[in-house]
Amino acid sequence: MFLNILVAVDGSPSSIHALREAVDLARVQNSTLTILTVAPPAPPLLPVAGVDPVALRDDVERWAAQVLADAATTVPDDVLLRTVQRYGHPGSEVVRELETGRYDLVVLGSRGRGPARSGLLGSVNGSVHYHSSVPMLSVPGADEDGEPREALMAIAGAGSPAAA
Repeated sequence: MFLNILVAVDGSPSSIHALREAVDLARVQNSTLTILTVAPPAPPLLPVAGVDPVALRDDVERWAAQVLADAATTVPDDVLLRTVQRYGHPGSEVVRELETGRYDLVVLGSRGRGPARSGLLGSVNGSVHYHSSVPMLSVPGADEDGEPREALMAIAGAGSPAAA
């Protein structure tokens, strides 16, 4: 039974699908649902390109606040809801929230990039999986026909009971 569920959203179709799955789980199990959004940091060489990093950070934080507000409006009133907004690298911030809260499950959307692109571009799911001891539900977006793909449940992290 999952009493405290964390779902990370970034406004992407896969994260919205993950939110729907998390809401369904929270409703069925009468769980608390926490929605987390992370505003990513600006690239370090941004000032060289003539972009004001402070203004960009403000814009990104406003974007994250809007994503969080939009996600929260989709949650039915009968689900106990918390919202958290952070700034930083998404994988690290999800793990940090997992460490500070008492979560039983983390739900993440998956873009389904595949191992090569994820290795090159990084993967929030991979980072959370390897740095957390909380079970993770990875929810892919829709396939080419618009049909939802099957979700994957994994016991995350080297510190998890399944990894022992």
